[in-house]
Amino acid sequence: MNYLEKKGSEFSASYNFNYQKPSVCPYCKTGTDAVITNKANFSLDGKALISAVCRCTACGKSFFFACVSDGSGKAPNVCMFPELSFIPYCNDTLATISPRFIDMYNQALQSEYAGNIELAAIGYRASLEVLVKDFAINELHEPANNVEEKKLFDAISQYLNQPDLINTADVVRILGNDYTHYKRKYPQHDFELLKGYMDIFLKQIEVQYMINHPPVSRTP
Repeated sequence: MNYLEKKGSEFSASYNFNYQKPSVCPYCKTGTDAVITNKANFSLDGKALISAVCRCTACGKSFFFACVSDGSGKAPNVCMFPELSFIPYCNDTLATISPRFIDMYNQALQSEYAGNIELAAIGYRASLEVLVKDFAINELHEPANNVEEKKLFDAISQYLNQPDLINTADVVRILGNDYTHYKRKYPQHDFELLKGYMDIFLKQIEVQYMINHPPVSRTP
């Protein structure tokens, strides 16, 4: 689940913490900075409990959320109603190239949905490797034994053959690898950047497949 970080002073001038406001509507699944239409705050065992009803800026439906301060200057989200349901990723074109990629990508997506960002980043990098290698085997008809043994760096260089594909795949590879290290080399680049380049790469591979498999062809 993704959140917007907002100031607790919106609920009370005495609150000096930031709270987590859901940034995705549970109804239409659209990103939103929902309009708060009703709010309340309470004291709970010395902690601040804040709750609000919000109206989605996209579909207009209302949902509820609550946060509790944790004493560290933050108030994590503790509930949302209705709950945001996980929607599996589906892409018939990419599934044709690599069914295993779809499964691994959805596992990473579930980790992201659960807030396990580091696991999600590693999962997206792993699913990238599966897609690149299955693309080489199933689309480029490279021998499977040769493809399977290659490091992802070499597979990207040898099988993608286009600067745009190489550049986007390398961002996911490098940032995904970075999340496996005890000390990250690129902490200035956040997870959303990795995910954005992953989305670009998937669109590029889909375009390549469609170019290679036109539904009709020229006739004299």
